[in-house]
Amino acid sequence: MKKIFIFFLFMVFAFPYAVFADELVLVKGKGCPVCEAHFKNLKSLELNEMVCQRDESYSSKNGITRPKWEEVDLRENKEFLKKIHKFFSIGEQFGALNLIDNEKEFEKYFEGHILKYNLLTKTVVDIDNDGKPETAMLYRAPRCNTDRNSAYNIHYSRPLFVFDRSKNLIDLKKTEPLLQNPFPRNIEAKAANSLYQLYDVFFYKNQTYFDKWNVYDWTLSVYIQSEGKTKKVCTYKYKGRA
Repeated sequence: MKKIFIFFLFMVFAFPYAVFADELVLVKGKGCPVCEAHFKNLKSLELNEMVCQRDESYSSKNGITRPKWEEVDLRENKEFLKKIHKFFSIGEQFGALNLIDNEKEFEKYFEGHILKYNLLTKTVVDIDNDGKPETAMLYRAPRCNTDRNSAYNIHYSRPLFVFDRSKNLIDLKKTEPLLQNPFPRNIEAKAANSLYQLYDVFFYKNQTYFDKWNVYDWTLSVYIQSEGKTKKVCTYKYKGRA
């Protein structure tokens, strides 16, 4: 009996994604038009599509549309890429991070890992609904997988942030409201807690929303920025069925 219990714990922590058959339910926002519309679209997706490929698999239906994302050349943006890695690792674009600061090690990591698995995309969108467009970015790092039959599962994230084109930096003021990550205390902690958080952006009735998958509680939450504040509008949860 003890061996069975230990094996069960191993399976849960080694494969924290699709261990059981799942059902998506709307737990916050019932009756809200955008939540109901998003719900209908999400239910047409498999779990792996909803978690890992929402930006690719999600159809523009039920009044919801999506921005067009443009892939950014990683080789031509290595210096900015270093800032991204630092920000979402330690919460500081100019902080010290051995793997990034050591040029030889970074080149090895860049060629052997980043180019294979990571993807940086951008779009121009009014992310905070103030009438002024921003350059929003998604950084998929690295490959995402929810298949319990896979030989291994790998750490993943897809943070959403705003790019300051004039300074070639992440715009901290505009990015902080987007960091709806676990255990928020300050912007550094919010950024560094991006692991297993996957964001996306969509439009509904001329307003911009963003959503976030959180693997720790198997929820997908929808947020909107308005008048300088971020509000959670909807929450969906995958409930396992043995």
